Amino acid sequence: MPANPFGPSTQVTRRAALALTAALACAPAAAAQAAPLAISPAPGTPDASPKTQISILGVAPARIGSVSVTGATSGAHTGRLRPYSGGRGASFVPSTPLAAGEQVRVVVQVRGMATRRFSFGVAHLAPIPPVLNLPATQQGKLQHFVSEPALTPPQITVRRRPARMSGGIFLTPLPSPIVHPGSSTTITIKPVGPGGPMIVDTHGRLVWFKQLPTPDVAANLRPAHYHGRPVLTWWQGPVTFAAFGLGEGVIADTSYRRIATVKAGNGYAMDLHEFTLARDGDALFTVYSPVLVHLAGTPAGKLSPLLDAIVQAVDVRTGLVTWEWHALGHIPLSQSYATPANSASYDAYHINAIQPLPGGRVLISARDTSAIYDVDRASGRILWRLGGRASSFHLGTGARFWFQHHAQMLAGDRISVFDDEAGPPQKAPASRALLLRLDTRRRTAAVIRSYRRAGDTSAQSEGSVQELPGGNIFAGFGSTPFFSEFTSRGKLVFDASLPKDDGSYRVYHFPWSATPRTRPAVAATRSGADAVTVHASWNGATTVARWQVLAGADAASLAPVGAPAADSGFETQIAVSSTAPLVAARALSASGKVLATSPAVSVAAG
Repeated sequence: MPANPFGPSTQVTRRAALALTAALACAPAAAAQAAPLAISPAPGTPDASPKTQISILGVAPARIGSVSVTGATSGAHTGRLRPYSGGRGASFVPSTPLAAGEQVRVVVQVRGMATRRFSFGVAHLAPIPPVLNLPATQQGKLQHFVSEPALTPPQITVRRRPARMSGGIFLTPLPSPIVHPGSSTTITIKPVGPGGPMIVDTHGRLVWFKQLPTPDVAANLRPAHYHGRPVLTWWQGPVTFAAFGLGEGVIADTSYRRIATVKAGNGYAMDLHEFTLARDGDALFTVYSPVLVHLAGTPAGKLSPLLDAIVQAVDVRTGLVTWEWHALGHIPLSQSYATPANSASYDAYHINAIQPLPGGRVLISARDTSAIYDVDRASGRILWRLGGRASSFHLGTGARFWFQHHAQMLAGDRISVFDDEAGPPQKAPASRALLLRLDTRRRTAAVIRSYRRAGDTSAQSEGSVQELPGGNIFAGFGSTPFFSEFTSRGKLVFDASLPKDDGSYRVYHFPWSATPRTRPAVAATRSGADAVTVHASWNGATTVARWQVLAGADAASLAPVGAPAADSGFETQIAVSSTAPLVAARALSASGKVLATSPAVSVAAG
């Protein structure tokens, strides 16, 4: 190897940066100053992707004077400096990939700042496991509709419901995985039906289901805001045998029309465990990357498979990676409760929640270390750990959690977490939603309240906790079928479930109003000489109050028959008197306004 293995570098000049940012001249300069400068891959990252960008976040692109990227094996790299939306920074995108296993030196010069010099390693990538393909269904556990015969969402059972409860419940039916820690068979599952994002009302009646083709499933369905507009977001794609996803994020408007697709950058695929929108226009999500590393206690030079868990932020408008953080290199493997022995995929971290916080910080939850991390974006440094083998906080009585999901910081130094409590080294009789209060000065964590269903509802994986306006807690019990709402004092006021063998990674309760761009669906069957039974539905509509049946000899002569019938859920059955061969259905609002009309269909023989 030469004395200077990095050799000379090739730079992107400030003049090029100025040219690239001309289109963003109208962006406020303050946007670039909103957070400290954060450059990724973070210094010392051991396993960056060979296709990584150099992400420079927190400075106007015009101030970036030069970027040089030099690999110890691949040499100097030319590339393009591409700006983020809002004038928040830019990514240097190398023209050619880096070399596996090499060290890479980066030098970034920003006008008015000290030159940044650092290095990182490039991963030896391991093979991606095959995806699960589960076409079998349990038909008796699915809903069936006359007007939408191809739509087969799972049945929902509501056991308890308060008299006044409104809004939508957002879930993504998934086969409940039975986890086998330390086994070469990671999970076993019994599919109930097709996957997809699903909304039901508080009576358990279907509102909307986007049925996905096998092997795709969905996760993380919830309302959000994107550039000030209400939207619906979810993840969809296939899931591997190692229980991580290879998909994309979807942003849809309130008519369910897709307005943006978010894909992972740096050569990765987006994982299912998190997909959330930040106020700056970024999407934050998880990436799981199989890599080959040297594990302590193994022969020198031997590389073993490990599943790194990565947090990635992508500018939705440009698709550029604005920030990336790897668990490997920041969290010692000795802090994991998973082991590589007898495991086809050593999942040492299993990040399952990401929350952007004020002050350029990010909250990260890692299931397999049973710990939650407060991470500084600018440095990549862990500011504190809650739980696990190296907690920065003393956990008070009852505050210890195991294999947690969906950690979220709340107002008043509180934190919510779904405490699975399942699997070795801990096996509690029941999972719980948990609220903790953090004292960051004394470094203590105390239980505010925990929320359990009656009996022994134990989720081996998954789960969510949502604090509702007014203080109630809505909990999804993960890989079990159940989702429930509790008062702030812990009383169960709502309880419902998917069918046995089904679960939902997370479940949310939000207000929701939507009018689809599609047309209603209708089916009609003759039940007598002048009697017709009509079934009408409109997948996703929330404002239909009544249905008016139209009948006629042809599409041009359709006219109302009978009185409008009250909407009775996803599909409304209406009996009318008519000898006409064609029928259609009009969806009416509470004021009688025509919202949409179905196509005309022939009346089928009874």
